[in-house]
Amino acid sequence: MTPRDAVPPGYLQDPAPVKLTVPAGWWRLRPILTQPGRQQISAELFTTLRAPALQVEADLHEIDGHLGFPLTAQMRERLRTAEPALPFVAPYPTVTMGQLDRNPALRPWRASRVDLARAPSTTYGRLHHADPPLRSWLDPGGDLQIEILAAAATTTPAGPQDRLALDLPYRVRHEGLVAISGRSARIPARIDPTSDIALRAVLDDLTTPRSQPLTPRQSRALDASRDLRRLITDFEVHEGSRVSIEGPVGFPHSTGTVRRIDVRPSGEHVLWRPDVADLPGHPWNALPNRVMSTPAERVFSTLTAKDTVVGGSYAPSHLVYGALISTIDDPASRGGTVLRALNDARKITYEFQPVEPDQGPREISATDVVPVAGTAWPDLRTLLEARLANHVGLVAGEHLLTLREAAPVVRSPTGPTLGRITPIFTGDPALDPDLLSASLPTPDLDPAPPPPDLSLSGP
Repeated sequence: MTPRDAVPPGYLQDPAPVKLTVPAGWWRLRPILTQPGRQQISAELFTTLRAPALQVEADLHEIDGHLGFPLTAQMRERLRTAEPALPFVAPYPTVTMGQLDRNPALRPWRASRVDLARAPSTTYGRLHHADPPLRSWLDPGGDLQIEILAAAATTTPAGPQDRLALDLPYRVRHEGLVAISGRSARIPARIDPTSDIALRAVLDDLTTPRSQPLTPRQSRALDASRDLRRLITDFEVHEGSRVSIEGPVGFPHSTGTVRRIDVRPSGEHVLWRPDVADLPGHPWNALPNRVMSTPAERVFSTLTAKDTVVGGSYAPSHLVYGALISTIDDPASRGGTVLRALNDARKITYEFQPVEPDQGPREISATDVVPVAGTAWPDLRTLLEARLANHVGLVAGEHLLTLREAAPVVRSPTGPTLGRITPIFTGDPALDPDLLSASLPTPDLDPAPPPPDLSLSGP
């Protein structure tokens, strides 16, 4: 079990507007006067000595790109409004920027204590949970993560009159470390700042060459971003493309990955694998070659992340067996797999199996976790059979939830049993393929391709 960071000597007494602990010490952040009318942020790391072991200075909006760990909007606001201190130079720095990059004990983690001026103590994880980005995107290679932090109204000169626009400040992480911050892209005000259009504008800004000096971490991040320029203009749907599917009337949109494109007498059809088909409980989970077929005119290229059914209108009210969670600031575990959802006075508590190999099942409040991936159990029978196979029996107080049914678990003379079963209609054929008419065959890439005149069998 990982303990919370210790509160080091001198931490509580220091008047800095932003302080946070790390496993190897603590950080102090404060504004300082550098030139007339100009402020910078001084971030100082204290380890075993009373003097800072490392000092980093940068503009407010760029400081986390130098530190390697992100600051939240609340932390920035405290720094923006704090009274600036006189400049200070650490006389004997003992930690290098390279060590800061390599040693996670020098950076905050989810359970690190954070103290902001005029606010009660909290944790680093809790602050970030309350300040999510507008959109977060992970590149296909998994090395770069781009976060659009906000959307600020502005104007762009456009001939005789200004045109309304949105500035999108963004942050870039490379291999888990913040490498670039303080930059922003601009889009017309009519564009959704969470859309693919907005993300492509950020990618364009990120990959546009600049003449300013770079830190080694920034150079590595920009080198890794060079291949991303193709995503700005690549709207072609081809094998391997991430796609958004425009569903028929009455059905929701879906996302997935293209497996093949067929040209038929009736027109071009795209064979695609729904994202949700890989969720626990989905009837296609063990059938990796099962796909849906949709006319090409209803298939569009997208940069949207894989759908794990934890957001949007089809997200369940709570998670059940097989779902994945991450903890907000629990020091003992970073997350795990849900075993049960216990409903006590309308408060959901999850029993989960932590990912840490030395821990057994434990309980945690639903308000202390973030859903990572949901499930697609079609009915209670399928869910209960999977639980029984893994020795997860019923416990009174549970609430079971599937795509078609829900039921509480109640006490009885013979032990826990299902209470009143309530029917549910999910209405998403990607999640529940049996919603499709039985007369419409579902294509499978193996062993034979679908017939040339296959009818629509997907959203």
